[in-house]
Amino acid sequence: MVLAIFYILNKIPKRNKFKLTQLLQNKDNVDPRLVENLKKRGIYKWISPEYILLESKSFNWDISLKDYILMVIAGSIAGGVVLYVFFISFYFAMFGILFGLTLPHIMAFYKKKKYEQYVQEQLMIYLEAVANAVPVQENIYAAIRDVIPMMKSPIKEDLEASLLAFADGKSIKDSFESFIAKYNYKDVKLFHDMLNLLDETGRDSDGELLNIAFEFQDKKLYREELKTAMEPKRSSFRIILGLVLSMPLLFLAVRAEDYLLFAQSLTGKIMLILIIFINIFNAFKIEEHCFFDPTESVNKIK
Repeated sequence: MVLAIFYILNKIPKRNKFKLTQLLQNKDNVDPRLVENLKKRGIYKWISPEYILLESKSFNWDISLKDYILMVIAGSIAGGVVLYVFFISFYFAMFGILFGLTLPHIMAFYKKKKYEQYVQEQLMIYLEAVANAVPVQENIYAAIRDVIPMMKSPIKEDLEASLLAFADGKSIKDSFESFIAKYNYKDVKLFHDMLNLLDETGRDSDGELLNIAFEFQDKKLYREELKTAMEPKRSSFRIILGLVLSMPLLFLAVRAEDYLLFAQSLTGKIMLILIIFINIFNAFKIEEHCFFDPTESVNKIK
């Protein structure tokens, strides 16, 4: 695989090689025309570390440029080994670099989904705790102040900033505007609109705050039900994927000459390419459905 990467680099003209090196190293002096052209083609985010390094900050993934490069190298080697075993060809092994460039994005997908679930769970705790505290304290400031120590970062810091603005005399609506914009769920906005109304008019005699909090908690229930329903399909796919990946090794161990003839024939190459693409497509679809939130289109603020 290392030889394959060197082969690719040697085939690139020196001028383009220099531009590509700058891009992969996240240099500031990259030709803006090159960047703009790659962005138009939808290629830029796949080959530049900048996209992942910037996006990762939004879901608290601490990844450095060094981590990104190591991930790309490890992914390229792993992808190259798999492709070489399938096709018995260094030419096809070179395409392992595509998996290397995709690996950081796959990792980012899982990190982002995990972070979103974490934030939702923290918001659930916050909404329910405040909804229960307001009738007891009969003071919105005191209720939120007492709940804040239960929270974790980054929600804790965001609540502290909003509560400080509220203590300075701003309304609930103005104080929590940035908080609502950051965690842009309709239930969170509705909850603070209700707090703003209560701050102006009085008590929550109908328990509307708790109703909103419980409605937001339904998100977790729906997500877990969907994930449970998808788990058998996910497990079955993993077994099938394991069999597919081990298939070339099995044939090489039993009928090596026949497999070499098959892998080097046009029909064999087409069949192997189709097998790989079908499995990649199925993997993306299954994982997408496993993490699908059926309430997001309803609960997110557009």
